Amino acid sequence: MRMLIDGCWCDSSDGATIPVENPSNRTIVDTVPAATAADVDRAVDAARAAQPGWEGYSALARADVLNRFAQRVREHHRELAELLSREGGSALAENMDEIRWVAEAFEYYAQMGRNVGGRIVPSQEPTLTNLVVKRPVGVVVAIAPWNYPALLLAWKVAPALAAGNAVIVKPPPETPLTVLKMLEMLETPDDVVQVVTGGATVGEALTNHPGTDMIAFTGGIAVGQAILRAASEGIKRVSLELSGHDPFIVCDDVDVDVAVEATLWAGFSNGGQICTAAERVYVMESIYDEFVAKLARRADELIVGDPLVLDTDIGALATAAQVKKAADYVAAVTALGGKVLAGGTAVEGGGYFYRPTVVTGVTHEQITSLGEIFGPVVPVVPVATFDEALQKANDSEMGLGANVLTSDLVRGWRAAKELRFGLVWINNPLVDNDAGPFGGFRKSGQGRELGDEGLEAFLETTHVSFDYQLERKYWWYPYSEYSEVMGLKDDRATGFLGGHAGAAIAPTASKES
Repeated sequence: MRMLIDGCWCDSSDGATIPVENPSNRTIVDTVPAATAADVDRAVDAARAAQPGWEGYSALARADVLNRFAQRVREHHRELAELLSREGGSALAENMDEIRWVAEAFEYYAQMGRNVGGRIVPSQEPTLTNLVVKRPVGVVVAIAPWNYPALLLAWKVAPALAAGNAVIVKPPPETPLTVLKMLEMLETPDDVVQVVTGGATVGEALTNHPGTDMIAFTGGIAVGQAILRAASEGIKRVSLELSGHDPFIVCDDVDVDVAVEATLWAGFSNGGQICTAAERVYVMESIYDEFVAKLARRADELIVGDPLVLDTDIGALATAAQVKKAADYVAAVTALGGKVLAGGTAVEGGGYFYRPTVVTGVTHEQITSLGEIFGPVVPVVPVATFDEALQKANDSEMGLGANVLTSDLVRGWRAAKELRFGLVWINNPLVDNDAGPFGGFRKSGQGRELGDEGLEAFLETTHVSFDYQLERKYWWYPYSEYSEVMGLKDDRATGFLGGHAGAAIAPTASKES
């Protein structure tokens, strides 16, 4: 497949390509261009030239472009989902959801973009009108990870376009094909959207380029920190959704069987390759033994295999490195004295498969020190009280999401108030809502995607102070006249430097009685 630069689908300027592997069978699905620095320059120049014209489109016209794209995505729903399974390895059922969510995000922001224009604020002068005007940032670089490439780009591209920005998309080199196929369906005016494929060097070039105004990135903490450092040179705006190490609290007032199913889904969806996956499960002691036994049994029952088979629960992991990462984590747990109750092994065959794994016998401090898993491994830790569970949940340098299962309203509301995370789910793990913000505290990122906040992220604010009458103001020079008006010469001073600071009517001199 080719990338999109300056209105043309093209190869890289030096002809270099990147192979895209099917992790289920290790065959090559296709290749994409490995963009050069010259390609990046062309893309940025084209985007900068196109952005003012797109900003000039009415919000209704931009909404029409986004809605027509969403309709095309829906028309090619199954085709796109199958391609995503081939390049990413995750189960078809999950990818059918991802493609549907892409369409929904574009439909949501098509309408949201029509409602954001600014506001009029009260004025301090009778002839003055004060406007707060919203306008696009300019050229936005959207960089997505390999685990949800289509959806996490949609969360950036849809609001950025709705706000009037030009966008340069950098798909992940591991899973770029579905993004490229989708964006062939996006009919914007020439050059409003560029797609530049490649690895880390391309991302660095786009981040450092003086012609880009904002970087919207989802990925790991280390890369996010590098983007912050690079963006600081140009004081560029950044939106970062970074790593998670999410807690999952199971209270002793729940139906254990339902809690087990919720934990399975939160821990093993997409092979655990989700930034909000349940990676620290805290279970109250009175139900702990029953819970872990049932969780291990159900984990063993999950079907691991070909992602295009509809009965498959867990497909392949995205890369060989992901299999090694899961195996290394399990080895570290056992070295610490932990026990593997289910899984813990790779699946023999031609692909990158790993059994869903449940581990116990490790402490909160140990799993915290091991860090983010990002794979199909769920550690379970007993806690004596709900207070202890909340304390351990908050004890993390990351703060993306947290889950609580409880039938107690008091516990639920305490969790909502006391958990220091950008997302808190009570009794319904990992559900997203286009109208609600998504993002984290601490090292899990800066800014928010989705909701009002997700659109505001791509807008600049201008305060316009408009006086319809040009006339000399009494607070201008010379200050001898101003002092007379304000009573400064005969101790009638108000102590107020008027006019631009808020004097609507000049004070009048009082008469002596």
